Amino acid sequence: MAKRPEPGKCIHCLEEFQELNWDHVFPESWYPSTTPKDLYKWQIPSCIKCNDEYGRIEKDLMIRIGLCLDPDEPSSQGIVDKALRSIDPSYGRNEKDKHSRLAKRKQILKQFMSESTIPKSSVYPNFGPHMHETDEQFGITISAKAIKRLNEKIVRGIMYIEDGLFVEPPYVIDSFVLTDEASKPIIETIEKFGEVHAREPGIVVKRATVKSDKLSSLFAIEIWGKFKMYSSIEMNNA
Repeated sequence: MAKRPEPGKCIHCLEEFQELNWDHVFPESWYPSTTPKDLYKWQIPSCIKCNDEYGRIEKDLMIRIGLCLDPDEPSSQGIVDKALRSIDPSYGRNEKDKHSRLAKRKQILKQFMSESTIPKSSVYPNFGPHMHETDEQFGITISAKAIKRLNEKIVRGIMYIEDGLFVEPPYVIDSFVLTDEASKPIIETIEKFGEVHAREPGIVVKRATVKSDKLSSLFAIEIWGKFKMYSSIEMNNA
């Protein structure tokens, strides 16, 4: 069993604690089945409360996004099966787990929306209707707050892993949801001045950092070849 982190600061809430846990920058369940078994999975120091909160957020996002992925895509292979098992009571380890999976299943099914009722402006980029499908398609709601928190976690994690830095005031993290077309200026800047941090085959983070202050940065995050997020770290002058 891995040794706990030394007493210190939580990467998320920035409070000091005598007891910390290791938190994975990317949840272990988010790695596709094609991930090399010897790949080191980035870990960061987290307080127990933040770790638990992120665990719930990430599990919910994995189910919702996973149900919208292509099961045959190598960069997301195995994720759809994980999402389906998470809401299948027959996979429950005990009665409590079975009940939890069933409750989640009912919640997910209740929140399904038919394609005709989904505002096009609300569709997450790259998750629109599949043109080759002939049957009616459905969508599922996803929390904008949860996506923002996941984005922030990954940004904080990369800054800590690569540079040993905490993102704290006066610096703030801003998150963006952009189409591929709208993200071109960010991608071009990162490709010109930045670097790539890959957890192949399913996770790629691109980052460009201002060398003069080490924290101001741009990020482009791609998970499972389809789910994309963008963010910046900037000094808040307010």
